[in-house]
Order: sequence, then structure tokens, then C-alpha cells
Amino acid sequence: MSTPAPSDVATGRARLQQARRDLYRAAILEAAEAEFAAAGYDAARVQTIARRAGVSLATFYAAFPGKWEVLRAVQEDRLGALMQRVGTLVMQARTPIERLQRGLDGYLRFHIEHPRFLAMQLRDQVPWGTTDELRTPEQTRAWQAGLQLLEATFRECMAAGLLVEDDPELCARTATAMSQVRLVRWLATGMKDDADTVARAAMQQFVRTFARPQRHAELLAST
Repeated sequence: MSTPAPSDVATGRARLQQARRDLYRAAILEAAEAEFAAAGYDAARVQTIARRAGVSLATFYAAFPGKWEVLRAVQEDRLGALMQRVGTLVMQARTPIERLQRGLDGYLRFHIEHPRFLAMQLRDQVPWGTTDELRTPEQTRAWQAGLQLLEATFRECMAAGLLVEDDPELCARTATAMSQVRLVRWLATGMKDDADTVARAAMQQFVRTFARPQRHAELLAST
């Protein structure tokens, strides 16, 4: 039986070490998300996050320099996944109104599927219609990208005669704030409604708020 070459042994060890680091990182991020949701960023403590993750403080600090870096990593992972999902759904749509429907649906469902991330976001008590008080660069970049996408889709729908003519940016900000209010209520009422119910009600409210009156019946029927 041949003996593994030293380079193969070193490569195997490096892979194991990287796999271990990845597991620790995932456990810390999951624990941090839970702690930020429960206590808020300011009150959360590294010791509590490490305890939730089942790792030592030394292991925590080997993965992240501190609490701020963990927060940014959670935001980067979750918001990256959210933007990818919404972007994919929007790209699959064939009409402007379908892009709006798919984008709104994907946005709401993602937050419903990740209630701790939602709670963590809402604990900052920052209106989602503005970037002025967002805590991390990751939040600001994702919000700006989402706003640009939503604004462009509003503009398309207005040009198609589906929505009332108005400032597309203002409408996009308003629609984002409406989603926040709906998700706050969903959390506050014990998350009783399923994603289908929440998404359908949100789209109906969207139509009643932004659609041309003569298109209400048509668009409501498609929700």
C-alpha cells in the first residue's frame, strides 16, 4: 500500500481545517442572528453569541475580530441571498406588472422564511423608506440596489398605463415602507398567517394604492 505524499497530507489537513472554520463560522452567524433578534445589536454580547454557538471565545475571535464584523457578515449573507432571489424572480417575469408582483412576493417570503433576520432588522427601528440610519454598509448597498430595481419597475408600469403617474422613486420608497409595516404586524401577531396569505394581501394593498382605478379589478384578479 502506497504512502500518501507529504503534499497530499498537507492538502488534506488544510481542507479539514477549512471545513472546521466554515462550520464554526456558520454556527457563530446563526447564533449572532438569534442574539441580535432577541436583544438587539447594542445589547448583544460576544460571550452570549459564543455560548449560543457552542464555541469558545478564542474560537469566536479566530473567526471574527468582534461583534461589528459578525453583524456585517450576517447582513452580507442574508441580504446577498435576498437580492439574488428577488433578482432571479424579476428576471423570469415577462411583463412589468409581473416583475412587480414577483419582486414583492419574493421580498416578503424571504423575510417570512427568516423571521430572526426580520426581527433583527426591525430592532434597529429604522424606516425602510430611507437609508439615513441604516447601520451597516451592507444594508445600505442592498437597499439602494433594491430601490433602483423597484423604481425602474414602477416607471415601466406607469408607462404601460397600469399605475397612476407619480414620482417613481417616491412610490418605490412608499412601497418599501408598506412592506415593513406589514411584516412588523406579521411578527407582532405571532406569525400566524402563512406566506401565501401575507403576499396576497400585500399585493392587493399595492394595487389599491398605486394602480389606476380603471385597472383595479383586472390587477386584483391576477393577485
